[in-house]
Amino acid sequence: MEVPETRYARSGEVMIGYQLFGSGEHELLFTGSAAANVETCWAVPEINHFFDRLGRFARVIFFDRRDTGVSDPVRDDLTLEAHVADALAVMDAVGSERPVLVGAVDGARCFAALAASHPDRAGGLVALAPSVRGGADAPAQLIEELIESIASEDYPARMIELFAPDWAADPVRSAQWAHYMRTTCSPKQAQRLLRMSLSRDLSGVLPLVQTPTLVLFPSELEVIPSEAVREFAELIPGAEYREVPGAGTFFAALDPDLLAEVIEQFVTGSAPAPVSNRVLASVLFTDLVGSTERAAQLGDAAWTELLERHHAATRSAVGRHGGETVKTLGDGVLATFTGPARAVRCAEEIIATASAQGLEVRSGVHTGEIEVGDGDISGMAVHLAARIMGEAGPGEILVSRTVRDLVVGSELRFIDRGEHELKGIEEPWHLYAVA
Repeated sequence: MEVPETRYARSGEVMIGYQLFGSGEHELLFTGSAAANVETCWAVPEINHFFDRLGRFARVIFFDRRDTGVSDPVRDDLTLEAHVADALAVMDAVGSERPVLVGAVDGARCFAALAASHPDRAGGLVALAPSVRGGADAPAQLIEELIESIASEDYPARMIELFAPDWAADPVRSAQWAHYMRTTCSPKQAQRLLRMSLSRDLSGVLPLVQTPTLVLFPSELEVIPSEAVREFAELIPGAEYREVPGAGTFFAALDPDLLAEVIEQFVTGSAPAPVSNRVLASVLFTDLVGSTERAAQLGDAAWTELLERHHAATRSAVGRHGGETVKTLGDGVLATFTGPARAVRCAEEIIATASAQGLEVRSGVHTGEIEVGDGDISGMAVHLAARIMGEAGPGEILVSRTVRDLVVGSELRFIDRGEHELKGIEEPWHLYAVA
């Protein structure tokens, strides 16, 4: 297969490298840790053959995640929502509405988050060797050994042993793969990606995936337990779990013909559009502190004018951070975002703007399932976000553990506020304040 031309899509300030090939009637969006590095990726015969097979029945959109391959290096935002935004930017750039999402390990986990938060943009999900808690599902000793080995000379060799063991004894394949790894991801980048993956827990995200899903597990794989991959499938309603021969975590490192056939059978089947109005979202509640006293000091007319300016500034901040203002609630605002980091950064801006107006704001953020309908939202995630805000002090942003776990890879830092009994919630919730 001829090497496709590398193109770029803009995701915020980051440029994401991608390639297009194939002319089939279906569409695949494919990613990995470093997919589109032209000079090395297509030099490996198995990779070339695998994607040639996919291109016979589908148009394949093939992109590098940020901080790998030909995409921009990024130090400060490797969050799950940033990777979702990158995928959407590539889809928009090529005019793809609902491709089937295909990824391995952490790439599959990122695509699961995309399917949960944007069900109208996912035509299906094929996930190879994913787990619910990322590296936390692998043996701890193995993970520590891998982190330490990344900066060493034998890092590529160790990675091949773990993730493509069938190639480890082949000097030609080992040399090709070592070159591929060195040119697609530096040791520091590899460490950042690994640490990011280690801390992601998708147990609250996977039940919201509505798209048809196929979860594949290489039957001889040792670095990721089969129980962790099976759990990933069980948390997605209606997902199919299937074991395939081999011990690798790369599609091309298994049986490329078999994997291409499995994917083709899945993709060419029916993939109905989602009918549920359930969606994964990050919910932000804000509220003014001491508004009654301030209103009494200013008088009705002046207070009404100040409150209107505050609400206008809040709606503007929500829009700048890619959110949607659902409604105002007295002195506060209810808004939703596709990712928790955006919600937190929006809350920071709202607090800063309000402070300049002489106002104090408290806020709460939670990520979970919401029901959307008739211009309003409902569900436990909404209730939880409101209760979390109620625990916050003036100028404080409180978040749930779910939010803290999902923003791993960002520059956000948190202070542990311990467990709280929230009104109307059976179990105590661990809360964190944004530092």
